[in-house]
Amino acid sequence: MTIVRPLSGMSAAGGGLAFLVLTLLAATLASATVPAGPTAHSAGPVGVSTPSALPGEGLDGPAAATSVVEVGPAPGESVVGTPAVFVWQALGPGGSRVATFAVGCELTVTDSTNGSSVRSWVNTSTAGALHRAANGTFSVPASAWNAGLLNVTISVASAVPVTVRLSGPLLPSVPAPVGLTILPDLDHLLLYDRSSFNVSNRTNDTFWHVRDRFGDPTPGAFLIVEYSTPTSVSKAVVPVNWTSGGTTGAWVNYSAPGTGNGTFRVLDEANTTLIGPVSIPAVGSSGPVSVPVPTTSLSPLVLLVIALLAVGGATGIGAVSFGGRTRPASAPSDGEEELRRLAEGRETVVEIVRRAGPLALAEIESAWEPPPAPPAIADWVASLVTDGTLTATLGEGGRARFAVAEHPIEEPKVTFDEAALDREIARRDAAVDDGDESTPR
Repeated sequence: MTIVRPLSGMSAAGGGLAFLVLTLLAATLASATVPAGPTAHSAGPVGVSTPSALPGEGLDGPAAATSVVEVGPAPGESVVGTPAVFVWQALGPGGSRVATFAVGCELTVTDSTNGSSVRSWVNTSTAGALHRAANGTFSVPASAWNAGLLNVTISVASAVPVTVRLSGPLLPSVPAPVGLTILPDLDHLLLYDRSSFNVSNRTNDTFWHVRDRFGDPTPGAFLIVEYSTPTSVSKAVVPVNWTSGGTTGAWVNYSAPGTGNGTFRVLDEANTTLIGPVSIPAVGSSGPVSVPVPTTSLSPLVLLVIALLAVGGATGIGAVSFGGRTRPASAPSDGEEELRRLAEGRETVVEIVRRAGPLALAEIESAWEPPPAPPAIADWVASLVTDGTLTATLGEGGRARFAVAEHPIEEPKVTFDEAALDREIARRDAAVDDGDESTPR
């Protein structure tokens, strides 16, 4: 009979305590493997939610992108003030788009010829309009990126070639700059700085300078001249061409047909009325003339100069009449310099026309020496027509041609009045006789 004894000093109470500890430890380990809470499941795999991925897209973070490139062909040209669309994307090492890429960067729009900043507006598809700093740089926030794409529209306010650049230290690479040619808006036009000739109730021959809404010259644009009567409507298309000084313009001419009343107006290709409607009264009507008059066609500066000429002439006549002494010559002022340019310009125009015969405005500009002709030549011609030095007639194509006005020169005439001579001789003799009688003998 074998007697089993407890190990050194282990009692029945100690064995129960050990059993309790082991039971608690097992329960703790079991609870660690089962999810807690009312929604936990005791069996089966636990599903993991992942964002959906587009074909060709990666799921790595922004640091996984290795390059930023433009998507699709870039626009080569756009119209001033019209949005042009640009899209860039972030690519990973395998050439797939990194959908989670989103960092802040910068965008610039500069003049391709000199690198200066060009006034423009930038909008993004997600962050809206971007702020333009004083140096012309647009700050692109990280929120402007969407699924690894940056989609922006750029509107430029000048008809010049520009370069668009995307840059920033957080970009994995700097994409190539994009060149964009901005064209003038030939549909929406503005007229300014007119010169009018042969203006009457029923005819008008006016030269207008033409530009778009952003101040750009518009070669190749068209004006639509419309004349309507109660029974008919006629339209003519007038091209806009280059003039002197880098500006563009067109002659707006009309001659009211028939004898009845009508309406005249000028439109651009967007069907916006630029002039009018102007009422043309019937022949013999006593109604007011609503067409522009030649004197108002001169620019304010030329009108000021003509006024200064008149004041200067009156002052000179007064000085001669009252025997005033001339003052020492002072340094020429701006007004005097403008007077000098006006006088010399008018004299040159008259000499060109006198030498070559009747000329159109463009022919006068071409004959100017040295070229190019000054921008004020149209104002000078207008002032010469206004004061009668030049005459204006319509030539081929309805264009005005200018010639030196012929003023007949009369030979001096001497009229002999015998009766007046006899009266003067008698007056002289009487004065001599009175002098002799008062002399003591």
